[in-house]
Amino acid sequence: MLGEIRRLTKLATQYENEFAKIVMGHSMRAAEQEQRFRQKELNSLSARDKELDLLFERIYEDNVIGKIPDDRFAKMSVKYETEQKEIQARIRELQEELDSEQNKTVTTDMFMTAVRKYTRARKLTPRMLNELISKIEVHQSERIDGKTVQKLTIHYNCIGTLEIPDFDKIPSNDVSINTRQDVNIQFAAVAG
Repeated sequence: MLGEIRRLTKLATQYENEFAKIVMGHSMRAAEQEQRFRQKELNSLSARDKELDLLFERIYEDNVIGKIPDDRFAKMSVKYETEQKEIQARIRELQEELDSEQNKTVTTDMFMTAVRKYTRARKLTPRMLNELISKIEVHQSERIDGKTVQKLTIHYNCIGTLEIPDFDKIPSNDVSINTRQDVNIQFAAVAG
């Protein structure tokens, strides 16, 4: 982890403009894509909510004129009301998520400030991990070319998806750690 953080801080300090462009581009695309997905789901749920209102009105009218018996009306109305409550709860949740996404604006600056603090880090600390990384996924180990390889996916805070380009002066992220049965560790940088 420390090796990957050193690689990231070296990119951020030596190639600050390029790093800012990479971070801004990826984070904006990821945020826009997530917002479009949420908005599409919100629109679909709103349409279903209106449709349930109409269906409830129809079964009520059919019950009043005697087309639907009272017991069938009761079952259908409970079903529609339950579905509508679930939909309305999800609509509120999505609306809150969309509102909170619109309030996030300084992601790149916040991340750059955090990265600058750790340019000369000699050891990995819990504070460093908490400021820079939201989570780390450890994937199933695989056998590739006779070697056991295990992939780690790093999700950085604040910046969306991030792929560190191969600049000549940036140290490599190939790390071999003596873990169980000499498993080689590979890093994949993803933000979230």
